[in-house]
Amino acid sequence: SSTPTPACCARSRVAASRSWSASPTASSPASRAHRRPPTPGSRRTSRATSAAAASTSGEYIAVGNEPFLTSYQGQFLSYVIPAMTNIQQSLVKANLASYVKLVVPCNADAYEGAVPSQGVFRTELTQIMTQLAAYLSSNGAPFVVNIYPFLSLYQNSDFPEDYAFFEGSTHPLVDGSNVYYNAFDGNFDTLISALGKLGYGQLPIAIGEVGWPTQGAPSANLTAARTFNQGLINRIMSNKGTPLRPGVPPADVYLFGLLDEEQKSVLPGNFERHWGIFSFDGQAKYPLNLGLGNPVLKNAKEVPYLPSRWCVANPAQSLDKASTHLKLACDMADCTTLYYGGSCNGIGEKGNVSFAFNSYYQMQKQDAKSCDFDGHGMITFLDPSMGECRFLVGIDDSKSSGAASCGHCCGVFCGVSIFTLWVFMYLRMMGSA
Repeated sequence: SSTPTPACCARSRVAASRSWSASPTASSPASRAHRRPPTPGSRRTSRATSAAAASTSGEYIAVGNEPFLTSYQGQFLSYVIPAMTNIQQSLVKANLASYVKLVVPCNADAYEGAVPSQGVFRTELTQIMTQLAAYLSSNGAPFVVNIYPFLSLYQNSDFPEDYAFFEGSTHPLVDGSNVYYNAFDGNFDTLISALGKLGYGQLPIAIGEVGWPTQGAPSANLTAARTFNQGLINRIMSNKGTPLRPGVPPADVYLFGLLDEEQKSVLPGNFERHWGIFSFDGQAKYPLNLGLGNPVLKNAKEVPYLPSRWCVANPAQSLDKASTHLKLACDMADCTTLYYGGSCNGIGEKGNVSFAFNSYYQMQKQDAKSCDFDGHGMITFLDPSMGECRFLVGIDDSKSSGAASCGHCCGVFCGVSIFTLWVFMYLRMMGSA
């Protein structure tokens, strides 16, 4: 039988073929609809960059996000280099060019190859990738790539599960004298080979996104997420490197992500809202040693929860008439945990209705009117959680910003308020016990 290669680590939903390929699969337009298109620089960049630098600390500025996706059909190719030139000039004017580096996060579908040693960039990207690699090399910046072994497993039932993790595989990929036991290393070395064919085989590589979701698919769960992320961290910290770069780990690795995002598009799959190592309220989902001195993640403290009350299905009303209200509630609130691969899948019809009602009720800051549903909902003070299915209590973010209380009407200001709350919880999580 065929042996696996680092196939399908791009964030796509196109199923891989049974005959394994080292290259990631191309992303379909539907799977990428939740991504914002890359944006070229503007004349206001210098002023904005200076202001941002005064209030934050960072190593990189990302110019676009995965602008070379197959599904974009080349529509952004002509913007990337001019945008980088524009922003670089702004960094120079702001005296920040030596502190902040420009990068272009790439999806792994930018390169392909039957085995890692045969890695090449897609033909239509050869010119711009050569320009990008030259720019990065001359400015001391790494090539940034997003690698997702989870998607290899998610989109192909024939993909060996153990090959997605770091504990070794019973289906290793043999590439000449090199043997690959996990998809991450194989994908990484495919990129190295592709860069080498452009004359930049020694260019540093940083991982812009890598992680594992905890819900939303059969392979997305707490155990798998912890196993993958801890395995990744341990491997990076060991400085083992890969067959093509032994002893040289990636320049930087960024776990995706910090918190769950309940409003994120689920076009690629329900798992898109569940990548966080922390839940929405800053509580660690599972133990994870980041190798930073503390053996475990620290939960956010003094989280301003709303009162302990929930909205559930009114037992005096027929569930037959509640389905329409359930749909309306889930159109607004996050109900992804009710579906296959979620922790609340299988709690029954009444449980589904109650979960949907409560999700909407909490999103509306427990406004009593939001639990009416034409008499099908009722407020309870008894926690309706069932087993692993947790009925959430929302956060009172009114202290962060007055705009937070106006729900979906607050637009940008509500987003700023939510961001402020996330930063607040992040600082608490990372602070001393």
